[in-house]
Amino acid sequence: MSLEKYNKQPWERKDYDTTFQDWLNGGDILDGVTASVVCLTDPDDSSLQVDKVEFTADRVKLWISGGTDGQRYKVTARVTTEYGRQDEYELVFKIKDE
Repeated sequence: MSLEKYNKQPWERKDYDTTFQDWLNGGDILDGVTASVVCLTDPDDSSLQVDKVEFTADRVKLWISGGTDGQRYKVTARVTTEYGRQDEYELVFKIKDE
C-alpha cells in the first residue's frame, strides 16, 4: 500500500494511523493486523518497539516507542480482511536524539 517516513526521538511514544477506507469495498472490513520491526542500519538492534496494535473496520493504529539515536527502522504492518484480502504497508523511522 504505502511507505511513510518519520523522524522520531528515542524517548517518544506515539501513535501512527493508517486508513484503508479507499482500499476496502463491497462491505469488507479489517479482520486482523500484525506488525514487525527490523533495524535497517543494525540488524541486532531491537530497541524500536510496536507497543500496541489497534484497528477498527477501516483504520489501523500502531503505538511505536524506543529506538536508538542514529538508527533507521522499518515497521511492516500486514492487514487481512473478512473477505480474505491482504495488504502490507511500511513505516520507516529515523531516530534522532535532539
